[in-house]
Amino acid sequence: MSHQLTRLPSLSVDPRGEMVEIVIDGERLRFGWGEIHELGTTAYWIEQTRRLGEPPSYRLGATLAEEVAACILGGHGIPAEIGLAAFASLRDAGLLHPDSDREAIAARLRKPLLIAGRPRPVRYRFAAQRAARVSAALTIIGANPVPPTEPIELREFLLTFPGIGPKTASWVVRNWTGCDGVAVIDIHVQRAGVAAGFFSPHWRLPRDYTRFERAFCTVAQIGRVTAAALDACMWDQMQALGRAQSMLLGAGAGRAA
Repeated sequence: MSHQLTRLPSLSVDPRGEMVEIVIDGERLRFGWGEIHELGTTAYWIEQTRRLGEPPSYRLGATLAEEVAACILGGHGIPAEIGLAAFASLRDAGLLHPDSDREAIAARLRKPLLIAGRPRPVRYRFAAQRAARVSAALTIIGANPVPPTEPIELREFLLTFPGIGPKTASWVVRNWTGCDGVAVIDIHVQRAGVAAGFFSPHWRLPRDYTRFERAFCTVAQIGRVTAAALDACMWDQMQALGRAQSMLLGAGAGRAA
């Protein structure tokens, strides 16, 4: 599966309260941009992103191998704070190098993790599965001491790793290179984008990842924010809402016309 870098012209119009139309792979999506006070609209997400601003860096690791490991460990089904704690545990144990034994990684992941704000230690889910993926990634990176530096080439390289799909590969590329032509689309961002109207409800992950990404990058450029900052803002708020997401998604989100 090939994913192209989305390059779009710079746009200077802030279409608050207007209907907006974007065309993604020949499919027209028409939706209300909304106002900044209308929860769940595109205007709301753009304004929230502007207020939060751009962090100095998205990197989690000191090396590409560490970055890949961190993103694998924080993938689907793992709360962010647990993924980061698992990553720190492996890093502190010196297990993020090409010669690390998979069983040693798995054994470390099975150890209870101390998480700030949680009264009791927690256990990392999928220890054996993620240990296998981290071990394979470390081996591949060790065998390729000069991996691609161009963002899309790096993503294609990462997509050859066992267990790494377009979301995790894009997450690594966004964090490591700072590229603004990729987007990290997960279920939280998908739900918010569908509710706002700039994702089609018929698109599915990972099959339509390129469509999601192009639509997302288009909206970010219209709103004059970076795709990285927009997806970080949307993910953070949606993840924090948890089961209360429907309260946001049903409150004035833009509807496709």
